[in-house]
Amino acid sequence: MDRLQSLLSKIPAVLSSTPSIFIFIFLFIYLCIFGVIGLFVDAIKPSADIQLIFGNYTNVLSALGAALAAGAGASHAKNLKDLHERHDKLEASLDDIHAKLDKLDKK
Repeated sequence: MDRLQSLLSKIPAVLSSTPSIFIFIFLFIYLCIFGVIGLFVDAIKPSADIQLIFGNYTNVLSALGAALAAGAGASHAKNLKDLHERHDKLEASLDDIHAKLDKLDKK
């Protein structure tokens, strides 16, 4: 179970990695830009089979959005976890200081 959890926790980082983003941007350029240019120039018009292989416009753009959101979500979750850990350490230090002050006050 821990192995599966560690594998699942790595997915957002892989999705939001630089190569992944470049792949999605390339697919967007290929499908949209070449498709629009292909309306006017038949020589570079991507065939329907090629468009099916690389995916359709909506899937490419939604994959790009999901990758960016996964990266932002993973980054936010990590920062929030670090913030909570620092808060807990500061709270423990504060409790220790209060205990020492109480001990000194009793002397």
